[in-house]
Amino acid sequence: MRKPNIASAGWDFAFAVLALIAGWVGATAPYAIGVFVAASIAWAWLRRNSLAALPLSQRFVQGAIALVMIAVVLAIAYWIGLALGGHT
Repeated sequence: MRKPNIASAGWDFAFAVLALIAGWVGATAPYAIGVFVAASIAWAWLRRNSLAALPLSQRFVQGAIALVMIAVVLAIAYWIGLALGGHT
């Protein structure tokens, strides 16, 4: 059985909270894009061992899926923050 990586989950949650706060305070899109870039870098760094074990084609496919999912989650968190902050 795989051991869960709590540190990775914690960082993922932290970036979602940052996107939520960015929306809440009405931060501009470049800040939200910065959160996405930082979250993507953290994702790649924290999962570098498991990514290195994959064949190159699978690494690209899994990486692309992950980046799309990260973007969707952060965009939803940003949008919810905008709604909570009354900026919509």
